[in-house]
Amino acid sequence: MGSKPANSETFDKLKDLLIGSEKEQIQKIEDRLNDPMIRAKEISQSLPDAISLSMVESHKISRVLQPVIDESIRLSVKNNPKVLADAISPALGPGIRKSIYSTTMGMIQSLNQIINHSFSIQGIKWRFEAFRTGKQFAEIVLFHTLVYQVEQIFLIHSDSGIVLQHVVAKDSIIQDPDLVSGMLTAIQDFVKDSFNTDFGDDLETLRMGSNRSVWIENGEQALIAAVIRGTPPFDLRIRYQELLEKIHIKSCSALGEFDGDPLPFAIFKEDLQEELKSQDREKPTKISPLLVCILIAILSLSGIWAFTAFKTSQIWNQYLNQLKAQKGVIILSAEKQEGKYQIYGLCDPAVQDHNDLLQQQVKNRITIIHHWENYYSLDPQFVLNRAVKILKPPLTIKLELSGDIVSARGKASTAWIDTFRTVASAIPGINGFNDDLVQNIDKEQQDAERAKLNTALQELMSLKIYFQNNSTKFIQGQEKVLEQVFTTIQNIQMLQHKSKAFVQIVILGHTDSSGSKNINMKLSRSRAENFLNYLIVKGINPAFFTISGVGNKKPLSREANIADESYNRAITFKTFLTYQ
Repeated sequence: MGSKPANSETFDKLKDLLIGSEKEQIQKIEDRLNDPMIRAKEISQSLPDAISLSMVESHKISRVLQPVIDESIRLSVKNNPKVLADAISPALGPGIRKSIYSTTMGMIQSLNQIINHSFSIQGIKWRFEAFRTGKQFAEIVLFHTLVYQVEQIFLIHSDSGIVLQHVVAKDSIIQDPDLVSGMLTAIQDFVKDSFNTDFGDDLETLRMGSNRSVWIENGEQALIAAVIRGTPPFDLRIRYQELLEKIHIKSCSALGEFDGDPLPFAIFKEDLQEELKSQDREKPTKISPLLVCILIAILSLSGIWAFTAFKTSQIWNQYLNQLKAQKGVIILSAEKQEGKYQIYGLCDPAVQDHNDLLQQQVKNRITIIHHWENYYSLDPQFVLNRAVKILKPPLTIKLELSGDIVSARGKASTAWIDTFRTVASAIPGINGFNDDLVQNIDKEQQDAERAKLNTALQELMSLKIYFQNNSTKFIQGQEKVLEQVFTTIQNIQMLQHKSKAFVQIVILGHTDSSGSKNINMKLSRSRAENFLNYLIVKGINPAFFTISGVGNKKPLSREANIADESYNRAITFKTFLTYQ
């Protein structure tokens, strides 16, 4: 009890022999996955190679790390800006001092030139040129007074002193570039050793005699030295600084790994040649009589143009004021475009031609283009004119406007009266009409139509439609009667409009005396409804009809036999007529 069986120990040994090494490897893999220190050590060994490979191929790691680095710097500055300021101050300080020095020197140079030429005749001429070209006076002064020529430019490697590129202006004396480079390097080293200068305080200018100097722009790994004759503008030094920055950006690796071969820097020769600038002094010129005549002519033409422009402006303003005062016209904008006056606005179609406001001589002086959108003015004069134009009243009718109600007075035909009643309220600016004072010259015709209407009503009331026993179905053989009823009703509806009458037709349903009272009432109403539906299907307006079921309360005949009962199973018509 409690001891391990022999066969179990044998089995464990067999397992160790068969899977012992794999078991150890699995254990190592588990330890590697579960132990963060092991994974961190492995990543630290492969991370430099991954970053190098990414820089060569896709820069993917750089793009991923950039937001992290930006956020880290932002948080560092937010939490303790002094740490970052202390780190960059050794490099930032000299740069700031150099920028301030360059700006100050350029300002002093410009100020000296401006003061020397502000109150001279030449200065007045240059002020006019500055006004004409839109440039600053200081810029014009420097342009005319600084006479110089850049004779040579050297691009020199800072550490070795070897000339990387050398360009020479035409007709300039060429010296040995390597000798010049060696001299400049020796002079710079002498200045640094003798005066114990700080970092960034390099030699910038060498002057030889009164008319030649060497401007030196120092970079991190290379410098530019320009041999200049005369007095150049100070912004030339800024151009050299920008060119030197460009060279460092494009050839940073070549400068750091420079082995004495200047061939990789041949790509900058064209850029250096572009900086071989020069400027000749202007030769004084005499004013020719022809130039005086031209100036007088220009001044005369300018005066004529100014006078013409003033008169045109007066005419334009006068026309615009007249147009604004005209009824039915709303001006939204008025402006001058490409020498033509443009007017945008709203204009009632009834407005007279606005070009009539311009006199003939005005049309010849200015060009006015109108851009009108139609609209309907609510001015009473325009509303009444619009009504006359649309309604076209006869000579016997006079139209009057009271507020937004148009009234007609006089004699007119029925057709015009109908048009007046139909169209008047639809005219813009009119919301109602009044024709009480209009006499219908078609009165006799109206009376005749009323007589026809009365006849048609009498005819309708004499007609009856019969139904099957205990049903709402028509008795067969009444097709002619049904068609006669339909034609008569259709004629009544037409005649009531012509005779200015209103007709209401009641359809009465009847039954015989058989059956209970309630059933007969319901059946008689259903018969009236069935006939009304028949008329609606045929296209009759149901608004003129009323239905009523009377059962056997109003029998059409005394029921002495079966025929009398059939006679009572019918519908009859009752009419009501009123005149307007």
